[in-house]
Amino acid sequence: MHSHANQPSRRAVLRGIGLGAAAAGAVPLLSACGTGLKGSASSSGNTVKIGYISPRTGAYAAFAESDAYILKQARDFFAKGITHDGKKYEVKILDRDTGSDPQQASTVAEELISQEQVDLVLVTCTPETVHPVADKCESEGVPCISTIEPWQSYFYGRGGSDKKTFTYTYHFFDGVESLSSVESDTWRLFDTNRKVGVLWPNDSDGNAFRDRSTGYRAQPATKGFTFFDPGAYEDGTKDFSSIIAKFKKEGVDILAGVPTPPDFATFWTQAAQQGFKPKVATIAKAILFESSVASLPNGLGDGLVTASWWVPQYPFTSTLTGQSAAQLAAGYEKSPLSKGRSWNQGLGPNHALFEVANHVLRHANPKDREAVAAQIGRTSLDTVLGHITWTGGGKANPVKNVAAIPMVGTQWTRGSGNTYDLKVVGNALLPEVKLDGKARAL
Repeated sequence: MHSHANQPSRRAVLRGIGLGAAAAGAVPLLSACGTGLKGSASSSGNTVKIGYISPRTGAYAAFAESDAYILKQARDFFAKGITHDGKKYEVKILDRDTGSDPQQASTVAEELISQEQVDLVLVTCTPETVHPVADKCESEGVPCISTIEPWQSYFYGRGGSDKKTFTYTYHFFDGVESLSSVESDTWRLFDTNRKVGVLWPNDSDGNAFRDRSTGYRAQPATKGFTFFDPGAYEDGTKDFSSIIAKFKKEGVDILAGVPTPPDFATFWTQAAQQGFKPKVATIAKAILFESSVASLPNGLGDGLVTASWWVPQYPFTSTLTGQSAAQLAAGYEKSPLSKGRSWNQGLGPNHALFEVANHVLRHANPKDREAVAAQIGRTSLDTVLGHITWTGGGKANPVKNVAAIPMVGTQWTRGSGNTYDLKVVGNALLPEVKLDGKARAL
């Protein structure tokens, strides 16, 4: 594996983020990291089975609302099968919904592995789905690729460290380092007192952000700002009055955080009612999608900023369909499978999951699980999400099992009626993405 001198000790990692998944549903955080693995290293037959697991219903359903469209694209692409070393295989995609519940995620993963004997698992959207599925795959010796979770939460939250990595499970997504850079760049555009109030819940994401060694405040980009943390709150909190009062007392000009969509809607509505209005609000997770922003009352979504991991402005192309990012978004919106909804950010990484799967399964014996897992670790691929690599170390490959991606700064702008457009207002990490808006204060 690569050498990463700045990684924290295992004790520091577990202290910082060990509570998250347990609070979300008592899912074990520690997986078998390359030892004690069960299951066969290969499966038989001429059909390659890909499992796809996502939260299509429940609290995180917005992350996977483009699933029907993406799955149709993938099934159309794989309809002709794949060939490896002169042998042709049929491809079958088995998709499952977790209901946004960690226990259900573990259950469907077990079913796909034990009953369906899948050759590869793809899983997406938040620790509540990703962790139990990845942990099950690691313990059973089944290759797994995941996305849409900050990589620190994924890697450290599952027991990874500089001495303990994973054998079968790999991940690609942004990290706290990219998010903090994009958000703090936005803060510097405004005249503020540099006091930042944070909404970090008692869950896997919140604790990853709070961690003193690897979290938000540990990132070089946030130096020069003063952080006020009112303490971890439980997901599902209905009254944020005490936190709002503390923010007002501290004179907070900047709001940041990683709340769930329902929790942020509650907080932001109560903040408006109680007279708390920062100059800028940069929110991860909760306001990624237009549906979440449009659901806020009285136009309260206008001007909210979020660091985005994929937008149609990306100048990248799919290796499956040949579509540009803009064409992928437009194709989704025109499809009856979108049910009239606008594109959302889940399109990019969830589509890229199948791009990576296609590349891996054509470059390794698709029926040899160890070979497939090893091939993931050797993969370096241009996708509609941009370049994804598990090789080379550095920012793009910070730990063995992670391919890190950059982000852009975006701001929600209210249009006619209750529609919102997401404008790119910052591109320091991805200058090839053109700006189409100018950041404005709330």
